[in-house]
This record gives sequence, structure tokens and C-alpha cells, in this order.
Amino acid sequence: MASIDHISAAGTARTDKPRGMWAQGWARFRRNRTGMLGLGLVSFVVLVAILSPLIAPYAANDQSAMMNFGSRSGPSLAHPFGTDRMGYDVLTRIVYGAPTALAVGLGTMLVASVLGLLIGGISGYVGGWADEVMMRLTEFFLVLPVFVVILAVVRLFGVIVVGTPLEDIPYLNLTTIVLLLGLFGWPPIARIARAEFMRLKSMEFVEAARCIGATRSDILLRHILPNAMPSLVVVIALGIGSAILSEAMVSFLGFGDPEAISWGQLLYFNYAQLKVSPWASIAPSTAIFITVLGFNLLADGLSDAFNPRVK
Repeated sequence: MASIDHISAAGTARTDKPRGMWAQGWARFRRNRTGMLGLGLVSFVVLVAILSPLIAPYAANDQSAMMNFGSRSGPSLAHPFGTDRMGYDVLTRIVYGAPTALAVGLGTMLVASVLGLLIGGISGYVGGWADEVMMRLTEFFLVLPVFVVILAVVRLFGVIVVGTPLEDIPYLNLTTIVLLLGLFGWPPIARIARAEFMRLKSMEFVEAARCIGATRSDILLRHILPNAMPSLVVVIALGIGSAILSEAMVSFLGFGDPEAISWGQLLYFNYAQLKVSPWASIAPSTAIFITVLGFNLLADGLSDAFNPRVK
């Protein structure tokens, strides 16, 4: 009987083994309805982007609707979201705009994350004069108006495309837009990284790693960075939605890449006909709204799940 109790106690001990930080965060996240709604919206957009060549009803540059229906037609069985003034099927252009939106959001935050982690991590871990210099640099980038800089770059380095609806208007290609947004999107990540690195560098497990002879790079990459990531994931998820909205605004102003199908570009081409064909503007606006809302709700759920003050 005693041996059975001993085995049962041992099994219970193994079952009650403390879960890791990520496992606990995921368990809290699953109970967060806001976060799960955001995850569902983001998953839907990602699925549309991956399957865009398969689910789009027409080819990306198919303008045959102009020959059959004139310059534009309302929603119908053949064109559920209608067609625009250039004869494109609106649903097709929205589907093909999803990969562009995700590429902009993820690419921008990749650039911003690398810069933010590098500058914020060094600032928080080293401290002293390096911290002062890097934080003043961060504050300088925080107060710079990103859209004024983008407009200046367009005027100075923009490429003029000839033979398109954007003739004689300079524009920036998609890669340049991603780099510019990333170069101005790193300060929030740097500030969070600095705070986390300053907090974690004095923790007991970091001191223990120093005592056993761990190098500085090992301490930063294997001990501090993984424990700082939950807080950073929140601001990165929030920044993806912000980057998608920023690219849409740049394209809506007419400075986006005409060779890339984007939702902001659809608004630029069709907003003048809003009273005549509102479907051509409402559909891409709704796509932008759903995507940005999804990432914002996802960030809100992640914040509640990985907030150390939440039990």
C-alpha cells in the first residue's frame, strides 16, 4: 500500500511540474477572448495571402471586365465586390493585396526589431554614457515626422514611372518603403528592450551565469533576450498593424509602388469615384481595417497574457 502511495505521489509530482513562461502565457492567452479574436483575424489574412493565387477569381492584372461591363460595375455573381474604373475585379485585387500588406508589416518590423534590439539591448545592458547617447538618439527619431521624411525622399530619390496612370509622378518602390518605415519604427522597441535588459541584468539567474563563466554574448543571447521577448512580442505585433496602415497611407497619397498591388493603391485609384462606385473604395478600406484590428487585438491579448502582474 505504501509503495502504491509512493508511486501515486511521484506521478503527481511529475504532473505538477511548473510550466515554462511561454506555456503559462499561452494558457492565459487562450482564455483571452480579445486575443483569440485577433489571432483569428490575423490567421484569416495570412491564409488569404498564402492561398491568393488559388482563391483569386481572376488574374491579378485581368482588365477584361472593362470590355464586358464598361469602366465599372456593381457587385454581382461574376464580381462579388464589383469592378473599379480600370476594369479590375475588386475582390481579386484585394486578395492579391494581402501578401503585400503582410510583406510590408513583417519586413518593416524585422528591420525595426533588429535596430531596436541592438540599440536598446546595448543601452540597457552597458548603461553609462552609452545609454545616454543611445537614448538621445532614440528620442531624436521619435520626434521626427516620418511622413515628411518620406515625402522628402520621394522628391529627392523617387523614380518617375512613364506610361502608367502615375506618369510624371515620383514614387518609391516597396523595398524602399519598408526600409524607411523600419528605420523610423525602431524607437518603441528600443525603449522596451532597454527597460527589460536593465531589469534582467541584475536578476539572480544572470548573476549565476556570470559566476560559472558565461561570456557576455551568452548572457545576452541565451539568458536575457529570451526572457525579454514576451514584452517585445507585444510591441512588435502592434507595430505590424501600424506599418500596414502607414504603407496604405503612402500609397493613398500616390507615392506607393505602382508595380505592387496594395490596398492603399486601390484607394488611390478609386477614391475620386466614391459617390459613383463606393464598393471599389469600401472593400479595400474594410480589408485594411480588419487586418490592422486583428494585429491590435492580438497585441492586446499578448500584453494581458505575458504581463508579469497578471496571475
